[in-house]
Amino acid sequence: MPPARSPSLALILPLVCSLACGDDGGGGESDSASTSAGSEGASTGGDGASDATTNTTMSSGGVTDMSGATDMTETTGDSETGATTGALDPCEDGSGACPPVVIMGYWPPTNEMLRPWSQNPEQNPGAWQGKNWEGYGYDIYAFFPEFPPDGDPSNDPIGSPGSVGAEGSDLQVDYQDTSSDFWRIVDEYEPVILVTTSRGGMIGWEVEALEGGHADPDNPDPDSPPELDWISDQYGDVTHPTMDSVDPRSWDAISTYRQGETLGTQLPAEPIVDAVSQLGLASAQIEYGTSGRYLSGFLGLHGLYYNSVTETNLAAGHIHVGREVPSEDARLMIEETMRVVLSEVGRSAN
Repeated sequence: MPPARSPSLALILPLVCSLACGDDGGGGESDSASTSAGSEGASTGGDGASDATTNTTMSSGGVTDMSGATDMTETTGDSETGATTGALDPCEDGSGACPPVVIMGYWPPTNEMLRPWSQNPEQNPGAWQGKNWEGYGYDIYAFFPEFPPDGDPSNDPIGSPGSVGAEGSDLQVDYQDTSSDFWRIVDEYEPVILVTTSRGGMIGWEVEALEGGHADPDNPDPDSPPELDWISDQYGDVTHPTMDSVDPRSWDAISTYRQGETLGTQLPAEPIVDAVSQLGLASAQIEYGTSGRYLSGFLGLHGLYYNSVTETNLAAGHIHVGREVPSEDARLMIEETMRVVLSEVGRSAN
């Protein structure tokens, strides 16, 4: 895993918390074709063509320490008597916000596994479970689209709401909507940790090692238009991420990180794979390619680009979840993943 970007992480989280502790705030799939057993290549129905990559399965040896919740208790000392008094941080006692974590989903099961962390009552009728999640000292917020009428994008025509996501829902599987929603969300929440997820093929749990670096296979010339590095989403009038149709920061990301220029994950990939493997629910591995040239790779690149240009973002990366993974299992695996991420980031920041 690449080292944490900031050399002064111990200073960043207290700063972020001090800024945040006011009011609380069809089936497109993985484009990467895997050579590991059980992985599928390119599929139809909006999945896009595949970039051939190689998966390396990590061993599940070793128990990851999940006890990394930060002790936020403040003590004040009396210089004469030596007595101390304890006062809970506003994050801990619920009176203020914790440093924010944002997780984004796309096709199911990724949207389903994130529902308890959504604050949208239409998407999560139950109580929001992200507040100081499991006492780690972070608030988790989740955003994802819906796929009417049955929640299954695989049986809807490409370009229909059932395939790309309902109109008005966050992060439709569309270049323009993803760009707009992504920047709106991160500008509002300013996440210190950002995890993007999407559906893959016949895989389990894949942590993507790299994003970006693509080229138009029909015109690999460096002067070819960056938007043609990406497969058409077949939705709306503009089906590629053109300079005039996406946020300028999205354009900077896709025009900079192409033609072999990539960004590496900032998630603790090996500890995630080890911890998820121990659940015994699905195979877990690091994907040493990218998320591909379709919407998965587009969203994944956005997360790493945000990390690269944002001093207060300590970790970001993309995870692919197999299309056959039950939502309940995916939920357990994303929880285990976040325990690792929050523990690792907490340790590096202290």
